[in-house]
Amino acid sequence: MPFEPDLIVLDTQAAAHPFTQRVLDALPQAPVVRDQSPEAAVAALQERALDVFGAAKRQLALTTFQGSFLKKCPGLSPGMVCCNYYVVNLIKNCVYDCSYCFLQDFLQNNPLLTAFVNVEDLLAELDAEFRAHPDRAFRVGTGEVTDSLALDDLLPYTDYLVPFFNRQSNAVLELKTKSDCVDNLLKQPNPANVIVSWSLNPEIIVEQEEVGTPSLLQRLDAARRCSEHGFQVGLHFDPVILFDGWETAYQTLIDQVFDHVPGHRLEWISLGSFRYRPNLKRVMQERHPATRLLTQEHVAGADGKFRYLRPLRNHAYDTLRRMIKQRAPDVDVYLCMETKEVWEGVTGHLPRADESLDRFFDF
Repeated sequence: MPFEPDLIVLDTQAAAHPFTQRVLDALPQAPVVRDQSPEAAVAALQERALDVFGAAKRQLALTTFQGSFLKKCPGLSPGMVCCNYYVVNLIKNCVYDCSYCFLQDFLQNNPLLTAFVNVEDLLAELDAEFRAHPDRAFRVGTGEVTDSLALDDLLPYTDYLVPFFNRQSNAVLELKTKSDCVDNLLKQPNPANVIVSWSLNPEIIVEQEEVGTPSLLQRLDAARRCSEHGFQVGLHFDPVILFDGWETAYQTLIDQVFDHVPGHRLEWISLGSFRYRPNLKRVMQERHPATRLLTQEHVAGADGKFRYLRPLRNHAYDTLRRMIKQRAPDVDVYLCMETKEVWEGVTGHLPRADESLDRFFDF
């Protein structure tokens, strides 16, 4: 169903922005509270809501972002290999409610669904950064603390971002999503320098753990439509989740992928295992008591996150990589937030030695 917030929280600085008016015009029935800070709105939720994080997803704060939009990916952690990725956060929180979502812990103190309306400041910052470093290849994603496309009909950031990245010679934009909300994106005539990527899991995981998201086939149909429009497509099997029969389930998933999107239209596939910080386990148990993700043994890594034992991760990555290469030998497959030891165990080398990934991995 289309998202309709229970309340729009509009601060003073955001009120005059053109982007704000577009959002308000798209939601004429939504009640608006003006001149209230997001912090005050969260405090009000804390007084009456049992599940504050869940209730905060139903309120939309429109505000301006102060500071630098462009940041290095948080995957640059102790002991982890970094893929030279940059992130831009235009929205904070997500309308979906996956059991494993790190935002439940990460945004616990300020979980309000928040959209930053000063898009012109973002574009000016990106333009200056890209011009200052013409020899650097920038891979920029908007899906770190939200879903890049789930609200694109109401918060049409792609109307601004896609034409901007079309003009760049040293940067690509990745729109990472679990949604099938691509109608607004497909109005863009030029797909250059834009990769639309989907986070995928077998349908049994979608049904059990990815609450409120479109089905696997809905996502794959959206990927097909984007591919046919000329967009390159990326895929993220992340988090890879191990359960009885996971090999068969992921083989079915991979077959479904290539039945919808030809291998030559895939820009990359990333693999990343289920991982979490210690406090997220408690939050998952409280908000998603039916989750099945915490029954196996997990161990802490150098970055403080808990993961499956390394031999299990190695086996899973090796199995999935082999399945993918059987269907598309030339597609780039890389690992997300993993150690050098796991990289070498799965691929036989570090990414700096993989010529096909040289444009994305800079050491």
